[in-house]
Amino acid sequence: MNAPVEADDRQGGHMELEKAAIKGHDGVLELQQRNVGERRRRALYALAAEYSIIAAWSCIDARNLDQAQRHLNESAPSVGLSQDGPTETRVRVNLSGQPLSMLALQRRNGPEALAAAQASQASSAARRGPFFDSPGQVRAALAVLALGASRD
Repeated sequence: MNAPVEADDRQGGHMELEKAAIKGHDGVLELQQRNVGERRRRALYALAAEYSIIAAWSCIDARNLDQAQRHLNESAPSVGLSQDGPTETRVRVNLSGQPLSMLALQRRNGPEALAAAQASQASSAARRGPFFDSPGQVRAALAVLALGASRD
């Protein structure tokens, strides 16, 4: 998991990073086929969800928006099966609005961007702390600006 995160820090999103994240995701799911205990199985699902989110953010950075949406959708079942609170919080915040709002803004869809940002702000993680709330506020402000610009 460290290699894709470090690659993203160095270069931002790109096709090779997406491929590495997909490879990691698929490798983790292959491990699911082995006879492992419930705790390890949940940890593997959490890791698979994290890899999907890395792939999605890489696609957002590379402006491959449809593929980013697919990766975000792929992460949802894994996070649910992981039953891991911290991973669930991170992934749910990603699913609840931040990348969805970015995708909508990049597609010049102000109403969808605003709705996604508001969903992010309404998440339990955002209500619990400013670390998760502040990106939703920024995305909401950008969406409002996009809506105003589209009405001129």
